[in-house]
Amino acid sequence: MIMSEVVPMRIALVDDHRILLDGIESLLSGSEEYEVVVKESNSADLLGSPHLGMLDLLIMDINMPELDGIEVLKQLQERGFAGKCIILSSYDDLYLVNEAIQAGARGYITKSSATEYLEEALQIVQDGQLYYSPDIKERILQSFATPMRTTPELNNEETLLRQLTDREREILQLIAQQYTSEEIGLKLFIAKSTVDTHRKNLINKLKVKNAVGLGLFAKRNGLI
Repeated sequence: MIMSEVVPMRIALVDDHRILLDGIESLLSGSEEYEVVVKESNSADLLGSPHLGMLDLLIMDINMPELDGIEVLKQLQERGFAGKCIILSSYDDLYLVNEAIQAGARGYITKSSATEYLEEALQIVQDGQLYYSPDIKERILQSFATPMRTTPELNNEETLLRQLTDREREILQLIAQQYTSEEIGLKLFIAKSTVDTHRKNLINKLKVKNAVGLGLFAKRNGLI
C-alpha cells in the first residue's frame, strides 16, 4: 500500500519580537504538518516577500514598526491574498479584535495563549472557521452578557471612561496635550500606526468625532 505524502501547511511568521518568532517556529517545527517558509520581523518585508503567493497561512502581530497588522491585512486583501491569517497579539481589546476580523483575519489569539492554543487555531482556521483564544472568547461572551440599558447612564461619560484600558487612558491624555501620533509612539515605544489605531478606537468608544472631541472629553473628566 502506497502511503500518501503529507503536504505541509506553508506558514509565514511576522512579529518584531525575535524570541517569540523563534519560539513559534520551534513549536511548529515539531510537526510535519507545518512548514515555516517566511519569518519576518518587519511587516514591509512580508509584503515584499517573493513567497507571499504560496502561503497557506499567516501568523502576525498587530503592533509592528512601519505598518501595523491591520493595515497589512487590508493591503493583502487588495492584492487578492488567498491565504488565511491569525493575529497573535498582546492586546485583548475587543475593538481591536473586531477591527482585525473586519480587515480579514480569521483568528485572534493573545500571546499568553499562543503555546497552548496555536496548533488548535491553525487547524480550525484552515478548515474555514473563525478562532478566538479562550480569553478572547470569554471577553466576547461577557460583552453580550452585559444587560442593555436605556437609561442615561449608557451615555454617561464616567461609564465610558471606565471602559478604557490603562494604555488607552495614557494615549488619551497625550492626545489631549496635543502630542502627535509619532510623538506618542516615541514616548511609549510603540509604532505610530498602533497609536493611530488606538486613536480611532478612542473616538469610537468615547462617541466623539475627532481629536478635538477627545481633548474636550479628557478635560471634562479631569485627565489633564
